[in-house]
Amino acid sequence: MPLFGRKKSKYEQAAELLTEGEVDQAITMLEELLEVEPENTNARVTLAVALLERQDEATMESPDTKRVFMLLDEAAEMAPADPVSHFNRGVCLRKLDKPEAALDSFQAALDIDEQQPLAVLHMAEINYELERWDEAIELARRALVMDPGFEASMGWVRDALRQAGRLDAGKNVIEKEASPDG
Repeated sequence: MPLFGRKKSKYEQAAELLTEGEVDQAITMLEELLEVEPENTNARVTLAVALLERQDEATMESPDTKRVFMLLDEAAEMAPADPVSHFNRGVCLRKLDKPEAALDSFQAALDIDEQQPLAVLHMAEINYELERWDEAIELARRALVMDPGFEASMGWVRDALRQAGRLDAGKNVIEKEASPDG
């Protein structure tokens, strides 16, 4: 179906298939696209995501997972000023239950472009899961400043505040006092 009189690109068609859950079809289309456009970093990153999505129980040792990280590395090398491959590496590592490595990848994406609220949100959630309450709270605040729409998905913040001893008896937030050196 044309989009405002324009036919969807092969990449757009593949991405749509992926969002519709047609993972194998999306993979086939992305592989075909990369044969004719090997420099297409978006196709590489999307193929990596699709390959991880295809696995019922992904492991670091599976051939598809190894290919995921090869594709993400290639995309990062081809487009060093684009944070997308680093961000998606973080998402993949998070799905593989590698939280520290995921944090490093999200930070690498933010080092390239600090205006990525989803990367900050992922980092906040990971720190919460790791019971690093103060880091989670500060990252959650940062994510909310960047995108107030995240508030509805941040029910865990109150628990982090409680765990960090930053709620009083009336469940009001106690602001953390500034340290003497800063």
